[in-house]
Formats: sequence, structure tokens, C-alpha cells
Amino acid sequence: MDNQQLDTVEEMVIESLSILKEEGEVTELRILNSPKGTVSGYFDKIDTLADYSAKYDEKVQAIYVTLNPVKPDLLARANNRVIEWSKQTTSDADIQCRRWFPIDFDPIRSAGISSTDEEHQAALTMAKAVRKTLRGKGWGEPIFADSGNGAHLLYAIDLPNDEPSRNLIKTALDSLDFQFSNEQVSVDTSTYNAARIWKLYGTMACKGDHTEQRPHRLSQILDCPDEIYEVTVEHLQELANRCPNLSDMPKKSNHKDGSEVGFDLESFIQEHNLDVAFKGTWQKGATKYVLSQCPWNESHTNNSAYIIQFANGAIAAGCHHNSCSEENWHSLRGKLEPNGVQPRNEEDTKQETQADILIRLGSEAEFLENELEEAYAAVRINGHKEIWKVKSKKFKMWLTKQFYEETGKAPSSDAMNQAIGVMEMKAAFDGEEHALHLRVAEREGKFYYDLADESWRVVEIEPEKCNVLNEPPTLFTRNKNMKAQAEPNFNGDLRLLLNHVRIKKEDDQILYLVYLVTCFIPNIPHIVLVFSGEKGASKSTSMRMTRQVVDPAVRDLLTMPNSMQDLALSLANNYMPSFDNLDGLSAEKSDLLCIASTGGGFSKRTLWTDEDETLLDIRRCVGLTGINVVVTRADLIDRSAIIELERIPEGERKEESEVWSAFDTDKPSIVGGALRVLSEAMAIYPEVKLDKLPRMADFTRWGYAIAEVLGYGGERFLQAYRNNRNQSNDEAISSHPVAAAIVALMKNNQTWSGSVASLLDELEHVAQREKINTLVKTFPKASHILSRRLKEVKSNLEEVGITFDIRHNGENKRISIKKAGVKSADDGGRIARKRPSLKRSKENNIQALFTQDLQEVASIDDIS
Repeated sequence: MDNQQLDTVEEMVIESLSILKEEGEVTELRILNSPKGTVSGYFDKIDTLADYSAKYDEKVQAIYVTLNPVKPDLLARANNRVIEWSKQTTSDADIQCRRWFPIDFDPIRSAGISSTDEEHQAALTMAKAVRKTLRGKGWGEPIFADSGNGAHLLYAIDLPNDEPSRNLIKTALDSLDFQFSNEQVSVDTSTYNAARIWKLYGTMACKGDHTEQRPHRLSQILDCPDEIYEVTVEHLQELANRCPNLSDMPKKSNHKDGSEVGFDLESFIQEHNLDVAFKGTWQKGATKYVLSQCPWNESHTNNSAYIIQFANGAIAAGCHHNSCSEENWHSLRGKLEPNGVQPRNEEDTKQETQADILIRLGSEAEFLENELEEAYAAVRINGHKEIWKVKSKKFKMWLTKQFYEETGKAPSSDAMNQAIGVMEMKAAFDGEEHALHLRVAEREGKFYYDLADESWRVVEIEPEKCNVLNEPPTLFTRNKNMKAQAEPNFNGDLRLLLNHVRIKKEDDQILYLVYLVTCFIPNIPHIVLVFSGEKGASKSTSMRMTRQVVDPAVRDLLTMPNSMQDLALSLANNYMPSFDNLDGLSAEKSDLLCIASTGGGFSKRTLWTDEDETLLDIRRCVGLTGINVVVTRADLIDRSAIIELERIPEGERKEESEVWSAFDTDKPSIVGGALRVLSEAMAIYPEVKLDKLPRMADFTRWGYAIAEVLGYGGERFLQAYRNNRNQSNDEAISSHPVAAAIVALMKNNQTWSGSVASLLDELEHVAQREKINTLVKTFPKASHILSRRLKEVKSNLEEVGITFDIRHNGENKRISIKKAGVKSADDGGRIARKRPSLKRSKENNIQALFTQDLQEVASIDDIS
């Protein structure tokens, strides 16, 4: 192998390890079955590790590294070098913690040989199917890699290296093995140990001889998301729970349930036309039959149902779907062979079934669809009408109550599912389509605000007038987190809120009050409210009070979910979703909050279906709190109002009960005052004409009218909003270490040009001089990461007159930076690559995240 090839191997290894490893992390390099036995060494310098791997590449079957971080003490075994004929390698006890959940898809073939192209492709296809399924369950995007013979998925986790974590990972792998392994490809269930070694990407997989039929291939990362999100313990546990438990399986018996030795399960499956997706062996000599369609509920597809026959003759069956949790082999026999136990007489066949009774009792409701074709039921309760989703727990409880009052029994889950299916049909084909609203609505030029009380009353807001209605002309839907609003006092004063929320600047006070009134306006984009301030500034309490005025909730403040799906559901289920105590926002989450601010929708395939979609349509008033400014991306800054709160002096601090008692006393006046201000602003809004409008044009025009009513004046509001936007951009730059370092670099320079790598060195020196923290995750450790970080703050830098251009030139990337009005030379050119480089995921659009090939996402009710 010549030096040119070695350099290419080194580059790919360094690039892959920079993704998998943190700076300074200790990693074991291990080569098995080399001509000099096991070769092992420990490295905290990835460039040195890459040098050694390049020397062995293509001379051995494979090169491996430890996935999880090794305890630093092991460097003393072989400090950034390798030892041949090594007798000591990393054990599970030598691992600090678990950072990765590894899934290995291995084509089934004879030992010691490479896979064929067909076998290789089958593994890649199965990996995509698993990625698709897990994304549908709320998992973040994994690293998708080619092992050379099969496929890998790597999900980021943060677990201790202990026995519970080991068992959780093991059971989760067993679950994937049961759900997906077939006659062609198996999920490797042995990769659960903490010290697991893993193929070093960028090196060749050389198992057996290289032939045209079974070639050696490069191991490489095929797709890596720009932001990698950790999988939660809850998601891992949910996956593990879907693994059939051998200890719970039936023992051999002679009961007439088909579990006795000699029962012909194959004939049973054929006789009843059960569609087997695939058959395979499983643990302890069992044979599994994974069904394409659930025999208990035909809408459950995508291999959710199964039958297992064990070596002793025992048989188990079930479906992974929640609504089939009580189904088993006994219920399957009863469903498919009802006459096999006890023949039914003619009189029995004429009796009304439980499903028939539920359908008859449910006919009291009025069924309808919303604009997203979701089925709802309007039920009259205590003299007023309530709107529930047909699949919701509350509607099912109402049906159960009706059934129990008539029969004195509880309906079966199968009967309930059948009845719900019929009612969804009625809503789709017989019901009218209605727009259903969350908290606010508009109809014929009037606004409506749902008080969410037991009587389902709403406030009607029209120019110069507010009324409380018992029978509103609009339909509202509710969820379990919504809480009733206080009875509004329309003669109250919104400014009382400033006695409870301590805002430093008058500009921000004006902007805050205007913002709060606009939250009651439906069908317009809403700015994102960001409270910042030092510890003790009462940010959380202030955000809770803000939400209590607009959208009272059982849980006022939410924690930022790990997965994008969970964040989407939080936004869909809360009119004012308020996320507390944030340190920062990823690019994807920032983009999703932008969609929530201006309005947008998500289309996702419903879990366990082939074609059905779950649609989320959102336009929300989002609130965020953090000690530092958590909004840094330009798109979200354009949609935000960042307001700094005062620290409360110790002499003015009060007990929690006293603070909330005072607020609750003023709350009716604050809410009523805000609604009255809106009604007066509606009267003058048509006359408001502005020469120039910023990005949030609707908010700006309404804000002008509201500020006029509040007595501040429209022009004063525009000035306050403009000052806040300028300050927000400055905060975004100061909170982003790369942007701050660029500004400091260009303080005394009109232009700067050079390679991206040399810019990184320069910024490190500038950061050290300017006391900018380079230890945070957002400060890049490699030049290719710097390029991404610069793109994040491009618009922010342009606001302060700094522009840059990155281009390929010869063997590296070059960047030109200049201040406004200064020309720079074109450093054109292209970089030549001899081997494939890592592909980066380009799917940063949040809509695409929910609509690309992985659309199997659970409906809101199932997830709740």
C-alpha cells in the first residue's frame, strides 16, 4: 500500500472517530487473528490510532475499536502504540459508561467468508427497516454504516456501565432479533456487552479470500445526522418490553388449547389463512411465525403479531400493539375456532353481541370529522356539548359507562375496538366536517376564547365588546393538560401583570404586554417568548404566570423532550407550550419551533399501518426560559422576543404561597383586561397601515394597534420591538463561541482568508485571548465541524456586517471573511478525493423529518 492510499485511510478513520469519540477519550484498537496473534493498543490521540490502522489495513481480516470509552488508566498498557501477541484486552469492567446502542445486521452465510452483493444489500435493507420503525417510535436519527459485509445502526445513549444497563441493552437486542431477523439476515444479539469491539470505519473488511462473488469491501459511515440525539431509557425499555419473555411462556400440557405435543401449527396457520411475513428459529429451539396482519385487529399490520412454538410443544401468540395486550394463544383459538370448544345454538347466534350493544349506545353521540379527517364525537353532558376524539380514552370511558349501566358488565377490548371502528366509519361517511380549535378560534370576524371550564363556556370577542357564551358557535377540543381559566373581569387592567413579572426595561415591558394580548388572536404567527436572566430572576415563575393568563394547564412548564416526535406532540397538545430551564437548542428543534411559531403541519404514517397518516397541525405561542439566551439560530431569533428579567433582591423575596395568592387575586382582572384590550384593538386594527414590516408582519401590525389601546402608542412599540431584535442578535453572537470568536478576530481586520483548518487554529488563539470558552460542545474540534458551526451563525454575522465564503481549493477548503463593503479574492477550486467520504444527512427540514420514508409514528392517543 503506498503513502497516498495510507493518507486516505487515515483521513477516513479520523473523520469517523471524530464522530464516534469525544476529544481525549481512550479507545482500544484491536486486531484479531493477525499473523502475530492479537494486536492491541490504547489511544487518546485519534490521529495516532489512524496511523496504526492504516499500516494494518487490508493485511488482516478486520480492524476493530471499542465503542464505549475505556478507563484512562488502561493507557498504561500501551500508550498510543500497539502490542503484538497481546494477552490483555479491554473487559466490561474497564468501560467508563455506555455511549452507544449498537445494532449489527449480519447476513446469514457460512463462517469465514465475505457476503455476496445480494446478502450485503439484504442487510442494508433490514437496517433501513429497523431505522424506519424506531424513528416511528420517537427515536432520534442513528449513524447508519456499512460494516463491509452487513450493516450497522448506532444510536447514542447515556447509561452507566452496570448490570441493569447490560440487561436492558440485551433484551432490546433480543426484541429486535425477534421482530426482524429472518432466513437471510439476523440481528446480532451478542453486541450487548459494554466492552464490545466494533468495525473501524474507513478500513477494509477482508473476511476470507477476495472473489468476484464474495468481494472485500470498505467499511464506512453512510449517513450521519448533523445533530445526534440520545435515546432515552424509556425508549429502550419500550423496545425491550416488546420481546416475548421466555419465563412467561406456557409449559407443555395436555389441555385442549393446542399446546400439547404433536399439534400441527403449520396446518393450523394454513387452514385459517394466516399470512406469515416470515418464519425463523428463535431462542432455545423455538420456531417463530411473524404475521403480516394481526388476527385480532386487521388494522395492525407491519409484522406486529406472532405465534411461537417451543421445542416442548408449547405455543404462545400475541400482538405488540397496546390494544391487543390481553390477547394470547387461547383467545386466538377461540376467535378462529369458536366451534372447537362448544357449539353455539341458533338462539346464541341471534343474541346481540357486545360490539352491537356498544354501537347502539354510542349512537347517542353526534359523529363528525375535523379538517384533518380525524373522527370526533359530540356528546351532550349535563346540558352542554363536549367534543372528544373517538379514539380518546375519555370517549371509551363514556362508552364503557353506558355499557356497564345497561349490562352490569365491562365490554371486552375486542368489542370496544370493533365498535370504535364502526363509529370512525360513521364520522367519515355520515358526519359533517367541522374545524376544531384549541383554546382560540375565529368565526365571521369574531374571536373566541375557550375558558375550558366544566360548562364548556367561551368568551366571544368582537370590536369594543366581550361576552361569555354558554352555547358557542365554534367547536373546541380539549386535552388532559388543559385547566379552566378564571372568570374574566372585563373591567380589569392588564398592567397588573407587571406587579408579578419583574421586567427590567420599559421597552421589554411594552413588548411583553403586547405579546400577551396577541396570544388571544387566532390564525396569525406568534413570536416565541424567551425569558432570560441570572439565577433568582424568577424566570420559571414568570413563565408559569404568563401561561396561566393565556393557557392555564395542569403542568404549566414542560421539559424539552429528547426526540423530535415527542416535541411535536408537546406542541400539538398545548396552545402555549412553555419549556423551562434550557441550556440550548439543536438545529432541528430550533427549526421545529420556527414552524410552531408561524404555523405548519406534520404528516406521519400511523404506527402499525401501511397507508394511514397521523396529522399534526400547529400554530402555537411558544415560551422558553434559560439563564443564558437559548435562541441562537437566525430563523428563530427573527421570530423571538428575548426579555431579560430582574434578579429579585433578598429583602423582597416572598414565600411561594404568598406570591401565587397575590397573582390569583389579580388574575381575573389581568385576563379580562387583556381580552378587553384586544376587543378595542380590533376596532382600530383595520386602519393601521405601516410602511415597512419585519418578518413577523402580522404580529407587528397587531402590536401597533394594541400599543395604541394600552396608551404607549404604536410608534413606541415599533421602537421597542426593533431594539429587542437588535439586542437578540447581539446575544446570539455572544452566546455562540464561534460567532464571538469571529467578531473578535475581525475587530482589527478588514479581511481574512486561509484554509478552514488554519481558521480553527486562529479562532482557538482568539478564544484564549478573549476568554471564550472552547470546552463547550458547540466549539468545533475539527475543521469540518467548524464549517457547520459557521453556517449556523451566518445570518447573525451578516447583521453586524461580517460575511464569509467557503470554497474548495486544491487539497483543502478555504474561507474568505470580510467586513461589509470590502471585496475579497475568489479562492475557487475543488478538492479531489480518491475514496468515498462520509455522507452527511441533508434532511434538516422538519417537515421532511416526519414525511420521509419512515412514517410509522404512533398516533397521539397511542403515545399518550
